[in-house]
Amino acid sequence: MIRHINPITRITLLSVLGVLLFALPKSAAAQCGTTPPTGSITWTTNWCDEFNGAANSPISSTNWTYDTGGGGFGNNELETYCAPTSNTSPCSSSSPNAYIDGSGHLGIQVRLAGTTYTSARLKTQGLQSFHSGRIEASIQMPSHAGLWPAFWNLGSQAGVRWPTVGESDIMENWPTTSNIPGPGATGNCSTIHTKVTGGSGKGKCFTLPNGGRVDTAFHVYGEIWSANMIQFYVDDPTQPFFVVTASDLPSGDVWPFSSSADAFFLITNVAVGGTLGAPTDSLTGSQLPMLLDYVRQYLPSAIPAPQMTAGSITVTAGATSGNTTTLNLLGTNGSGRVTFSCSTTAPKASCGVTSNDAVNNHTVDFSNSSSATATVTVTTTANTGHGGHSGTTPGSYTVTVNAFTESSSDATKPSANTTFNLTVN
Repeated sequence: MIRHINPITRITLLSVLGVLLFALPKSAAAQCGTTPPTGSITWTTNWCDEFNGAANSPISSTNWTYDTGGGGFGNNELETYCAPTSNTSPCSSSSPNAYIDGSGHLGIQVRLAGTTYTSARLKTQGLQSFHSGRIEASIQMPSHAGLWPAFWNLGSQAGVRWPTVGESDIMENWPTTSNIPGPGATGNCSTIHTKVTGGSGKGKCFTLPNGGRVDTAFHVYGEIWSANMIQFYVDDPTQPFFVVTASDLPSGDVWPFSSSADAFFLITNVAVGGTLGAPTDSLTGSQLPMLLDYVRQYLPSAIPAPQMTAGSITVTAGATSGNTTTLNLLGTNGSGRVTFSCSTTAPKASCGVTSNDAVNNHTVDFSNSSSATATVTVTTTANTGHGGHSGTTPGSYTVTVNAFTESSSDATKPSANTTFNLTVN
C-alpha cells in the first residue's frame, strides 16, 4: 500500500501489489455519460462509474477495491483507511467512510473516531486497468487544514517499483496552511513521477478562474493520455494547463506511460496529515465529504497522421551551429497536440525536436491550425584527442523523426515518421 508524496519533495516507499490485466476495460454500458467533441476529435466512453445507486447501496465491486489500515503510507499520514463493510476498530460499517449517497455521488468522508482519523482509499487495482485515453472525474472536495484529497493513477508493471513504475496525479489538493503550502480551496496540482524525477516529480498547479473554489462546486479534473504525452486540464480539455512529454524528462529517465505492458490503475482518496496535509487542527474531520459525480475513460477517434518534411543537415562533428533543420508539418485542423521522438544512426550523436508552442515546446498544436513548424537539432561529438576519432565519426547518416497524435497509445507505433540525411564532416 502506498500514498504518493508532494510534487515538490517526496519520500515514498512502494511495493506494487499484484499484477493487473493489461487489456483496456470493457466497453462502457449505456448508462455511462458522454462528452462532446474537442475540435475534430470525437470521444467514446469506454469505461465509467456514475455512482447512481440508491443511498448506501454497495459500491461497485467490479470497479473498486480498497486499501485499508494505517501506518502512514510512506508519508507519515494520520488516517486509518477503512473498507465500507469493516467493523474492525476504528472502522464502523454503520458510519462508512466510502458510500453511495443516493444523489448520484460517491462520498469519501473523513471521520474522527476517538483520537483516530478514518478515511477511505478506493482503487481499481486488479479490476480495471488503463494505459491511454482521456480520464477524468467530476469532484467537489473539502478544503481544510489536515485534509489531502487526490485522484490519481499508478503503474502496475510486475517487479517494477515506485517511482520507476510511474505515477500520474490528476487531482491533488492540500491546504495553503500546510507545512508545504498547497493550492487550497482555489486550485489543483497535477504531477507525474518517474524513475529520475522521483518524489519531487514534474508538475504544475492551476488556479480556478473567476474566484472558483474546489469546495463549493464540482469541477472536472482530467488528463488526455497518449503516447509520449500527458495533458492535464481542469473543466476544459481544450485548454490544458500542464502538458508533459517524454522529451521533458531529465537524462537517464524512463517514460513509463506509453506501453500496454505497464497498465495503470486509478485511485481516489482523502488522506489526513502527512507530508502535504500536516498540520491538522481541532476541526479536521468535521468537514463535508469529498463527492465524486463520475469517473470516466474516453477513447479518441482516429486522428489522421500529420505529413512531415525536413531538409538535410551537413555539419562538422561537435559544431553547435548549422546543426538544425526546419520540420514542416501539415495536420488536421482541430486534432489537438502532436509530440515527437527523434533518433539518428550517427554514433555519439543525438537529436531533438522543439517548437514555439507556449504550453510545451516539445509539441505542436493543431487545435486551431492545419500547419505548423518545428526545429530538429542534431548534437554530435567533436573528434579530439589522439587520432582525432573520439567523437562522431565523419560519414553519411540518417535522422528519423516520429510524430504521435492524441489517438496514439503506444510509443513503439508512431502515427507518422520522416527520415532525412545527415552528413558529418
